[in-house]
Amino acid sequence: MQLLLKDKPILDIQENGTCRILDFDRLPFALRKENITFIDFVEWASNRTLSIGRSYAKEILNSLRLSQTNRFAVCKACRGLSLEDAYWIRQEGDDKTWKEVNLFHNPFALFVTEISLSGTNIRYTARAEERANIHTPELTTMGASAKGWIRQEGKLFLHKVGRYEIPADQILTALDIPHIHYRISTEEEISSYLSEERKEWIESVGEAVVNSELFTSEHISLVTFEEFRLFCSYYGMNPYSEAEKMDREFYLKMQIVDYILNNNDRHEQNWGFLMDNETGKLTGFCPLFDHDHAFVSYKDVMSQTAETQLTLRDAAVRAQKELRLNLDKLDVMECPQFLSAEQWDAVLGRKEQLS
Repeated sequence: MQLLLKDKPILDIQENGTCRILDFDRLPFALRKENITFIDFVEWASNRTLSIGRSYAKEILNSLRLSQTNRFAVCKACRGLSLEDAYWIRQEGDDKTWKEVNLFHNPFALFVTEISLSGTNIRYTARAEERANIHTPELTTMGASAKGWIRQEGKLFLHKVGRYEIPADQILTALDIPHIHYRISTEEEISSYLSEERKEWIESVGEAVVNSELFTSEHISLVTFEEFRLFCSYYGMNPYSEAEKMDREFYLKMQIVDYILNNNDRHEQNWGFLMDNETGKLTGFCPLFDHDHAFVSYKDVMSQTAETQLTLRDAAVRAQKELRLNLDKLDVMECPQFLSAEQWDAVLGRKEQLS
């Protein structure tokens, strides 16, 4: 078995579990150390697959007759292919090339997309060898909300249930913070993948399906802070200090806007860096993404990006003292779509706390 970055083998995993590094500089950051064990590799591969806590994860796995408990087996079943990077696993006897298997250019099994968005139970009756070649990014897409990748006019868009992405996008745009843009999905875009029952439920709870364009590619990968922290631990480096060195201004801006949005979901897989796949080097911070758990009503949310135990407010106050980010554009904004007057007042109140 081999781990590859596109068509370049970078790690050889032998039958006895011995791992032989073939290209150190292009290893995943979570594996970029001198001695890699089989357990290290299994843990890395397992962490690539969807969590059983994701909406409709059980339905996805059941439809493909894949294990709900063995994430390593799930990873091998889909070759570990992901839209976050260009790594994949090639097992003994597999003669496929990157061009044939990569998710960036090859068609998806669309019935899996339908399950991912609607939870529809679909019986997939293909033979075992056909199931082994199921092509879908849904098995390696992280997060808890219902979501699915759809190809539109040659580009890939992640559609998901998450109305708060829209007001968060408007606020971050006003403040000129680099982030992934979201828009409301049209009926035409999602009608083939959402059952009428699912559409009615989404509308009844005041939710919306939104989408964003894929920001990674064959050439650029996402490296989450979780992976980066592991890498730093191998060499005795402080991951927060190293993140600040990379772009202190962006790091501080992230802490300021997380407080303004009252975002309680900036966990270690929801921020990070971009990597050049040719060199294996980090090029800078990834634009901010995933804000569908922002605008929570309770106070004293703890920061997940500060090194020490700080609330979002304390981290933002400290960052704003140094950065003096201009927040005045929020004063002339109208209440964004999907926010109540009370929620918008809370946003402006947090903005005033930093002024």
